[in-house]
Amino acid sequence: MSSAGSSRRRPLIAAALLSCLLLSSCAGDADPEASQDSSAPSEPSAEESAEAAEAAEEQRRADAEQAEEAALAGPGEEHQERAAEIVAEYSLDQLAGSVLVGEYANTDASPMVDLIEELHLGGSIIMGANVPASEGGVDTEELAAQLNTLRDAGGEREVPPMISVDQEGGLVTRVGAPLTEWPTPMAYGAAAAGQEESGQDESEGDDDGALTRSGHRFLAADLAELGFTTSFAPNGDVTVGASDPTIGSRSFGSDAEAVTTLTMDGIRGLADGGLAGSVKHFPGHGSVTEDSHQTLPVQDASLEELRTRDWAPFAEAAEAGVPMIMMGHIEVPALEAGVPSSLSTAAYTELRELGHDGVVVTDALNMGAIVQGYGGDQAAVTALAAGADLLLMPSDVRGAHAGIVAAVESGELDRSRLEEASERVAALQLWQAELAAGELAAGPGAQLPEELRSDEAVEDEGADDEAAEETAEETAAELSDSAVTLVAGECEADLAAAGITILGGTEQDRSRLTTAAAEEGLTVGGGTVVNLIGESSAAGGDVAVALDRPEVLAAADAPTQIALYGRTQESFEALAAVLAGNQAPGGLPVEVGELPRGHSAC
Repeated sequence: MSSAGSSRRRPLIAAALLSCLLLSSCAGDADPEASQDSSAPSEPSAEESAEAAEAAEEQRRADAEQAEEAALAGPGEEHQERAAEIVAEYSLDQLAGSVLVGEYANTDASPMVDLIEELHLGGSIIMGANVPASEGGVDTEELAAQLNTLRDAGGEREVPPMISVDQEGGLVTRVGAPLTEWPTPMAYGAAAAGQEESGQDESEGDDDGALTRSGHRFLAADLAELGFTTSFAPNGDVTVGASDPTIGSRSFGSDAEAVTTLTMDGIRGLADGGLAGSVKHFPGHGSVTEDSHQTLPVQDASLEELRTRDWAPFAEAAEAGVPMIMMGHIEVPALEAGVPSSLSTAAYTELRELGHDGVVVTDALNMGAIVQGYGGDQAAVTALAAGADLLLMPSDVRGAHAGIVAAVESGELDRSRLEEASERVAALQLWQAELAAGELAAGPGAQLPEELRSDEAVEDEGADDEAAEETAEETAAELSDSAVTLVAGECEADLAAAGITILGGTEQDRSRLTTAAAEEGLTVGGGTVVNLIGESSAAGGDVAVALDRPEVLAAADAPTQIALYGRTQESFEALAAVLAGNQAPGGLPVEVGELPRGHSAC
């Protein structure tokens, strides 16, 4: 079944109503004289005509929405069929390379270009060390040129190389300013929790739906303009809070239902902006207490617990259709004891049984959970045999390629399994290329049907790049304003009447708050002591501000406590407004000490 085919089907009530209204046999009491002349059809009343027109309009909109959803959900049958034709012509060397995504060491992409050409690699990932810097932040012109050389390394092949990045917002941001900066993903959860508590409808917002979808759309658009095709985001991990050392504010929150909704908004937003996204990290990294970058975490929960909590976002993603899901490095004894999920047939089988028929990509194969217990080359073969389709960042991409070729030649790895993986990857890349080019029923260049075009969208047509950038900045500001949460203290209290003194944080944090305070008309130096708290710094002062994850406030003794969920300029502007007496509309997306999710002092 194609990803498009797995999209939810909407009831065709409107179509049935329309058919009924147009058939004279559906009329109630007929005129006896009129019934004697069957050749004279009865004329529908004005009310019936209006109802029929309304039903037809509703059906057209439902059809347009379904087509848009299918286009954003991932490759359709046409992409899969073409991918099968292309892969059928691959040599073994090409097959082995097509499922590998490599990395390189610095801002010189030429070694990666050579590897893509030589090994027929599926693509490359861009890490922080690969991003060239300039005086104003990222040298976007140079980065775009480097990405272009990587894409050109694919030569004349129909399936272009994947140009990927980890770009979640907040702590995991590989490409920073002058691109629009975004707070942590948990900010979306705080905004949603605040809306729930206040009784607001999260769907009330811009023409793209939830704020989460808009934010991810703009994030994707910035990356796509530089030449990226893929972002390994968003996180579908449901965090358990303070005992989760790895995900934290990278998660949307601790409520499985809320995380599910926000995850789907996020990955649809990325597709709206032209990128292939990847929901990560199945079977859930938010409820284990060790970091898979360093060691192999063990998930001791039962299958029932996992299906209720950790797997809920992934089950929804599988049912609705998403282009890609990332498999993490986590041991789940209830599935297969002693084996990382990324190398476990049982884990891939479970994910497929949830309904996912798109690409399954491994988390980076150079992480401690893998390299400490498994040979790098063999791990690539084992992951493929277990059910992986795309192998991310093997510790030695050349060795992994050679290992895959040798495994097929020896019979250790079935060529058909490798071909299946290659076909899924090729279909994904063909779909993304068409999506980005505006050739599908959705995406950045698509002409939306009239039924889906709001008045605002029509007015925005033809807007220049500067206007689009301003809209992205406004969305980032709206997110920060909506997320900031008063965890303890008096709501709408003027905390800065005598000025503020800024402690803690980084030099950039303090500088940004100083700028925001000046814009708000606040005096810096003396007065209320505002302590900016990172992941683990001490909490003191008159006002304790958690910059990333809010759980650090559980140990705070300051009378006023605020959760910010980000370190962007817009985040500090939202903080300055609250210090000046504005309301903090967000709610806690996780428990903080004894305070429940959704809590706010306002």
